[in-house]
Amino acid sequence: MHFIEHIIEPNKLLLAWQSSDEQHRTRYIVAELNRAENDQITLTYLTNEDDFRKAQSKGFESYPAFPDISKTYDNVLDAFMRRLPPRTRGDFTQYLEGLRLKPDTKLSDFALLGYSGAKLPSDGFSIIHPFNNVRGACELLIEAAGFRHIKKKHDIEINVNDSATFSKEFNEATQAEAIHITVNSQHIGYVNRGLLPTFFDWMNNNRIVNAWVEKINGTPDKPSRYLYVKISQMI
Repeated sequence: MHFIEHIIEPNKLLLAWQSSDEQHRTRYIVAELNRAENDQITLTYLTNEDDFRKAQSKGFESYPAFPDISKTYDNVLDAFMRRLPPRTRGDFTQYLEGLRLKPDTKLSDFALLGYSGAKLPSDGFSIIHPFNNVRGACELLIEAAGFRHIKKKHDIEINVNDSATFSKEFNEATQAEAIHITVNSQHIGYVNRGLLPTFFDWMNNNRIVNAWVEKINGTPDKPSRYLYVKISQMI
């Protein structure tokens, strides 16, 4: 098990949404959670962005607790923290380890939202830590997006500690540039769309030190593969 050694406290997180329709599993970025100078967290819908309009065309309306898409909401952190187990829970240490965070790691609730993804089985929302403008060394755990759909078409066999590489490609499904993940000469998925600007920058500056399969989760019907990625300091 490899733990995250350098915690990156975010100034912003992204709220993503996926349709429950299996034909449209693209993850759309629909809002930003921003950290103000007084450490208050606001939510603003990205109504002028293509992703937001595409999400609306697939059925997105709003995050239920914040229904007015024209409004910037203040003090939203508590609403999103309900998506995570409380720090007082008996198995919280095991929860952190699953995220590859050491039990004694010091991080804010806002950072924990980003590192956890805050997914629930009951809706299509998730939180993305964009790791934007990170100049120092860092590590992150990412899920190979689309793995289970690719596995339905191909016999993919990969194991923990297998090395992973990244390459740029044009994704026909999204009609946009994407980052293809390869393990053992097999395509296993893509980098999360919310991380693409950061990964493009890291690749262009040769900052990805290495990456490997860190965790294998899920069921035969819904398998998932997680990669541990090490990033070097900006030179």
